[in-house]
Amino acid sequence: MSPSALLAPIAALYGAGVAARLAAYRRGLLRVERAARPVVSVGNVAAGGTGKTPFVRWLAGELLRRGRRPSILTRGYRRKSRGPLVVSDGRGTLAAVDAAGDEPSLLARALPGVPIVADARRARGAAIAEALPAAVDLHLLDDGFSHVALSRDVDVVLLDATAPDAGGALLPAGRLREPLSSLSRADLIVVTKTEQADPGPARELARRHAVGAPVFHAVTRVVGLLDDAGEAVPPRDLVERSTLAVAGLARPEAFAATLSGLGLVPSAFLAFPDHADYDAARLTRIRRAAEGVGAEVVVTTEKDAVKLAGALTLPIVRVAVEAAVVEAAFVPELLSRLGRAPS
Repeated sequence: MSPSALLAPIAALYGAGVAARLAAYRRGLLRVERAARPVVSVGNVAAGGTGKTPFVRWLAGELLRRGRRPSILTRGYRRKSRGPLVVSDGRGTLAAVDAAGDEPSLLARALPGVPIVADARRARGAAIAEALPAAVDLHLLDDGFSHVALSRDVDVVLLDATAPDAGGALLPAGRLREPLSSLSRADLIVVTKTEQADPGPARELARRHAVGAPVFHAVTRVVGLLDDAGEAVPPRDLVERSTLAVAGLARPEAFAATLSGLGLVPSAFLAFPDHADYDAARLTRIRRAAEGVGAEVVVTTEKDAVKLAGALTLPIVRVAVEAAVVEAAFVPELLSRLGRAPS
């Protein structure tokens, strides 16, 4: 019997819990809160791997360029702090990486003009963001599709072209957080990683489950390799050197493919769980692996680099990526829907 079949009963229980929770909000048994400013949710039905963080970074940047003043509301997955935390007030980063979590820290560094608030209660986080001097005029709800406790004006849902159905089963048998039928709540669909796979199957899923929702396409591009100081490192400088690759991702094979595309073949590759906490044991494992292959450089992802900074004696090179929606109509369509949203 396959592992997914063995996990099917647990997935069924998980699915029943998800359905009950959504029904409770839909029927008013659980309260849905509303922020004072419009909310755009960016999320997915799958756990990890859709390219959400690069997309949120791109979208926030596009909104800034159009004169909008977004905040980013996040739970701050696997952060070590409790309660609400202002990761950035829109003027600078205020929280350490371990307190904020890897993705909020990465976003704060990439978007210094955007307030970022981590709080499991996203409505409270919105109120905190609105009280900051940055004069926020809309919120981006990071990883917000399943967080129905906060009302949203536009639901943007990402589908990964390389694995659109996320294994076709609910957690833990597959990677689905919700059934694919939940895509019916989506207002806009964005198929990500279309440079890596045919977007057709993802578009078909959207047509079947998100009837009437416009479908857009996004690509993820490698900007280049950057060292600790943010200086560019030509890939050819690493080709002849022994490197150790480290990745804490839901799908580390995607990072391996990225390295291959850059012409890099690591001497060793260490994969850790998504959002891995690099504690003493894991750092020791990295050091031993580096010593074992005589590594001169550690090559890692952007979100792992923010956690590994200062923890290793070897130089760290990160693979910088950016996302972008191909269709120029996406942001105007999003803003148009915000303009039509009820006040």
